[in-house]
Amino acid sequence: MTDESTKTGASAISAEAMLQRFLLISRAVAGQLDFQSLIQKVSEEVGFFLPHDHIDVCILTGERDMHVAYEARLHTGWGEAPEPVPVSFSPIRSILRGEEEFILTADAQLDERFHFDGAFSDPIFDARLRSRLHVPLQVEGKVIGALSYSCHARGIYEDSHVTIAQYVADLLSSYIHALNQGERARKAAIRQAEIHAHAEGLRAGALRLTEALEQERQRIGMDLHDQTLADLTRLNHELRRLRQSPKIPGEALNSLTDRLEGCLQELRSIIEDARPSVLKLFGFEEGIEALLERAIASQARPITVKFSDETDGTGNSLQETLQIALFRITQEAVNNAIKHADASRISVCLSQADGYLCLSITDNGLGLVSDDTDHLGGIENMRTRATLISAEFSIEPAEKSSGTCVRVMMPVTNLTKCPITEPERNNAYLDS
Repeated sequence: MTDESTKTGASAISAEAMLQRFLLISRAVAGQLDFQSLIQKVSEEVGFFLPHDHIDVCILTGERDMHVAYEARLHTGWGEAPEPVPVSFSPIRSILRGEEEFILTADAQLDERFHFDGAFSDPIFDARLRSRLHVPLQVEGKVIGALSYSCHARGIYEDSHVTIAQYVADLLSSYIHALNQGERARKAAIRQAEIHAHAEGLRAGALRLTEALEQERQRIGMDLHDQTLADLTRLNHELRRLRQSPKIPGEALNSLTDRLEGCLQELRSIIEDARPSVLKLFGFEEGIEALLERAIASQARPITVKFSDETDGTGNSLQETLQIALFRITQEAVNNAIKHADASRISVCLSQADGYLCLSITDNGLGLVSDDTDHLGGIENMRTRATLISAEFSIEPAEKSSGTCVRVMMPVTNLTKCPITEPERNNAYLDS
């Protein structure tokens, strides 16, 4: 289409034909449920009186300082931008800010309004678009976006096209506003559902940990009753008997001392199981090494363990709550590898890459056993502990063996402050 024929056609359209075309546009867009479909339908209908090689609708987002674009005919960097673009970079920012009623240019390639520092104008130049016409989309007197037409040829649009383009924009504004509000409501509902699911997951995980804590308390009570209390009762009877003797032999005192030291050692072991004081005394890394040594000390079969730190001591600088959570996850993973997977080799690695601190526990055992309820319960406890410290948790087959790899990844930005907001309540979960 030549420039002259385009101009003549625009001015020669009768009012009746224009009305019929607007009715067609209205019917075409009424059933559209997304911006892309809407702008495609608009493009199909408006070509009758607004020639274009490219058409786009630009929508303000956020605090009206960002915008997104949807295109038809040509597809450029505007519609392909992965994230909303700041309005300050837009070549039509004066329209979006309500500073101009329209922008009409015969050649955008030469128009200074499309050339400024930071301007997101490359799509215009890359697509060789020259004639351009932009009008605002308004609802209740407030700009919500813009409607734009472009042609490769120079000098296509004139004042009569501006009037028609604004009529079309006014017709579309209510539809676009409704779609925009619906999209915002949909995204808000998705966010709310995600928050609710996250909260429900935390509550369910906290309940599991509370139950596990109660079971652990019962175990500690039974250990104290069956072991330590029974030993102390026997020692008490022995002391009562010796007190009635006129002379106490040294061998008897030595035996009592040995048994008393045994009771003290049992108490230390129970206390250490309840709260890993080794972390406070010696730090995270030595605490993990001590955990590994204790885990294999009572095993009849040989088990090789290894701890490697590739972070230059980052573990020791973590907040105590984070250290305890990672310690407990390691403890559960190591116990699972020994008790359920029959592993003969276990390695623990602390590393840091791509903005994440990574703790991995790898074994060469039998792998995951789906019908082992105790094992599965331990996995859920590890997952919940990771969630409570805003870390990512995964468990999968090990890469170089038939065993399992448990991995916890935490953003480095979370390491300087604990993400948990109720420390007193959650410390009970993390310490158990």
